[in-house]
Amino acid sequence: MKRTLLVSTAVLALAIVPTTSVFAEDSKTTDQSQTTNKSQSVDKNQSKDKNQIPASEEKKVVENTKNEAEKTEKKKEPVVVKENNSKKEAIPNKEKVEEAHKNGWQKEHGKWLFYENNQPIKNWKKIASVWYFFDQNGIMASNTIVNDYAFRTSGAMVENSWVKIADKWYYATDSGKIVRNRWEKISNVWYYFKQDGVMASNVLVNDYLLNSSGAMAQNAWVKITDKWYYATDSGKILRNKWEKIKGTWYYFNSDGVMASNQWKDAYYLKNSGAMAEKEWIFDKSYNSWFYLKSGGAYASREWIGAYYLKSGGYMAKNEWIFDPNYNAWYYLKEDGSYVTGSFNIKNKEYFFQSNGKWIQSLKYFKVKPITAYIYSESGDILSYVNQGSIVTYDGSKSKGSRLAVSISGLSGYMNQSDLALVDEGSEFIPHYTTDGRFLYHELSPYTSIRVAPHTSAMKIGKKYYSKDGEHFDGFTIKNRFLFKNLTEPTNYSADELNRVYSMMNIRNSRLAGKGAIFKEAEKRYGVNALYLMAHSALESAWGRSQIANDKNNFFGIAAYDTSPYDSAKKFDDVDKGILGAAKWIRENYIDRGRDHLGNKATGMNVRYASDPYWGEKIASIMMNINSRLGGKD
Repeated sequence: MKRTLLVSTAVLALAIVPTTSVFAEDSKTTDQSQTTNKSQSVDKNQSKDKNQIPASEEKKVVENTKNEAEKTEKKKEPVVVKENNSKKEAIPNKEKVEEAHKNGWQKEHGKWLFYENNQPIKNWKKIASVWYFFDQNGIMASNTIVNDYAFRTSGAMVENSWVKIADKWYYATDSGKIVRNRWEKISNVWYYFKQDGVMASNVLVNDYLLNSSGAMAQNAWVKITDKWYYATDSGKILRNKWEKIKGTWYYFNSDGVMASNQWKDAYYLKNSGAMAEKEWIFDKSYNSWFYLKSGGAYASREWIGAYYLKSGGYMAKNEWIFDPNYNAWYYLKEDGSYVTGSFNIKNKEYFFQSNGKWIQSLKYFKVKPITAYIYSESGDILSYVNQGSIVTYDGSKSKGSRLAVSISGLSGYMNQSDLALVDEGSEFIPHYTTDGRFLYHELSPYTSIRVAPHTSAMKIGKKYYSKDGEHFDGFTIKNRFLFKNLTEPTNYSADELNRVYSMMNIRNSRLAGKGAIFKEAEKRYGVNALYLMAHSALESAWGRSQIANDKNNFFGIAAYDTSPYDSAKKFDDVDKGILGAAKWIRENYIDRGRDHLGNKATGMNVRYASDPYWGEKIASIMMNINSRLGGKD
């Protein structure tokens, strides 16, 4: 009987011994020598500098200890040892096993309690150097805050650490109390805790910017409710201020929000917030393009390439613009670029230069291709002119896409696509002037040719214009060499012709001393020798050009504008070059009724050369030679 009671007592003693937790901070033990009532309040002074950072989740309590305790708890039923059946005596009531007392951790109805002498602990209890709190029912506080003290899921009071409760972060100081309504520096990072102790994040606190981790931002961007803010090194946001961040300018409005897709004075902030610079911007609110220059200010009352930005920066389109800087009118198309060439505006044809200037008084065009044709009204080719030639516009008539023009005595029609409008103020227009001795044709700023003696009807210093080189305002001239019949022989001998090269100071000419050959050509083919000499002088640079040296071609025969050297005809030697050319000219021009140099209306110049003043240039050389040799012709 006594032995049986001893066994029962041993079992009961084992039943109340809990298993120790794996984690020290969460360990719960029945060793009453290690428990202390927290009779005095925890130190309320909280340090401003804490050196821990938030964990993703607080550590979970290892339930093994508590499970073991539960298992042990089930073993607390009194144990009765049955005697031999032959012994029918029952155990006396006074000797029945008394119910076991509860001590240590107990899990009841899913809640943890801690017992001492069969009574649950209430209020504070330090167990294994860890503080716990139990409510009036003895239930352990877990993952909650009680009287500003924070507790982990394990029930352990938090100290100098972060804890996440109901998806909100708190920080407990070394006293265990959470931080409320103030800033706290933790691991050298500033955080702000609201009135309820919750860590603030993605929010502004007195102009200080907190990011999603709760850390105060410094020299960093933070997005809050789809709005961007920037914090300086102090942590404060920028307000009503421009700021250059990593080489790019941004503007922050009065509320600290980064400006985007908006204007700030003369500057535009793009969708990214970056200030636009050296680029086009289309603003839907104004339905207009703007150009932001270097430095960010919009262009105003100025050109950007072919586009004009009006006052306010608006791009001009479908409208006339007068630019006082150029003293010119321009028309801007739908896409904003200025018009060039001809353009129909409200059913009226207007003409514009290649630089966009409107030509109010249309007079001249410049030939664009290497060679361009002049057509009759019926469409037949009359002649052709070379690139850069200036033609006079006759606005009285047109033929489809062809414009009426005149040049070097010829009137006809040219493809509008072959012509570029010319501004008299900026383009050199060929004209005539007199120096009191001779009338000169000024073909370019660098080239002029003598065409006739001065007459009393001419005024020194005045520019004269002529469509044919004969008829001028106030007088008429007749260049006898220009219209001279080239079948008539010259009055100069071979020796006289040979003197020309020395008299003109022409050196290294392969034509020097060939006076007899020029005269032979005159005699054999009936072509004026003085003309042949002047013609060869123009086409071969007095017998010194590459074509002359390589091919003995002194007359430009077959030297087409597109490939003059390659296409030029080759002769065996100098003599054959002179004689062969005379024969070729006779057969292809003189015998076909073109017996004079002429211009683009009559004579050889109509077909021989694309240069509209080719005949005039040769006639000028003949005039000069004749003057030097005594004027016999």
